Amino acid sequence: MPALARSFDDVAAAYERGRPRYDQHAIDAIAAAAGGGPRLLDVGAGTGRLSGPLLQTGFDVVAVEPLDAMRAILTRKIGSDRALAGRAEELPLPDASVDGAVCSDAWHWFDGHRAADELARVIKPGGGVVVCVTHPRWFGADDAPDWWRDLGAVHAALPKGDHPYLTGSRRPDGLEGHPTFDEIQVRDEPFVHATDRAGIVAHWASMSFVATLPAGQRTELLEEIDGMLARRGVDEVEIPYRAELWVTRRRPGSAQRADRRAAAS
Repeated sequence: MPALARSFDDVAAAYERGRPRYDQHAIDAIAAAAGGGPRLLDVGAGTGRLSGPLLQTGFDVVAVEPLDAMRAILTRKIGSDRALAGRAEELPLPDASVDGAVCSDAWHWFDGHRAADELARVIKPGGGVVVCVTHPRWFGADDAPDWWRDLGAVHAALPKGDHPYLTGSRRPDGLEGHPTFDEIQVRDEPFVHATDRAGIVAHWASMSFVATLPAGQRTELLEEIDGMLARRGVDEVEIPYRAELWVTRRRPGSAQRADRRAAAS
């Protein structure tokens, strides 16, 4: 696992505090796209941004998360029997044991081809897969407030290292063209993230390329952001987001294990 991905274990509380929450409309849309039955897998579940709301909505959720601190928060939300230690590339689940799968802002950290093979193994024929990517709708927008533009300038100046989301394709590598899944369909679901100044600072603290800065530099950056927001009078705010949904479905009657997996063994 890359060092950038491992950094989330050091900032799990900030991740939980600051990352955008899907509203119920977006949760319903994601669940419907993954539909086919009640048992849903959340892969790379983090602190449970999807798992918790899906469980509350009535789905039989099982979630897989490799990082201990992230999974500890996830466990408090959905219970230890549902929060499993594991990786997308080696899911701790039996064949054809879930009706569908979801993934929120995590696919870019996976070996996409191995993860797709594993989903082909554990999802029942006809079950859906929804890979979610969240975007603030203020990026590049003419109506973005000044404080958001200020944050954008800070973001642009920071070194990002080899962050796969920022340096590579945002498409879910491995799912496209996979022999077991249908052609991917892309949908957008708007939602609003209600937060405050502390939540915005926490969101920044949870960014991998901020979490991996030297401690003094990281503290200075977060204090700079907090002070800038305070000077702009930012307290409670509603930030418009969109959830970009990459949706596919496991073909009925297809082999449980992908051809490439058998060829590689």
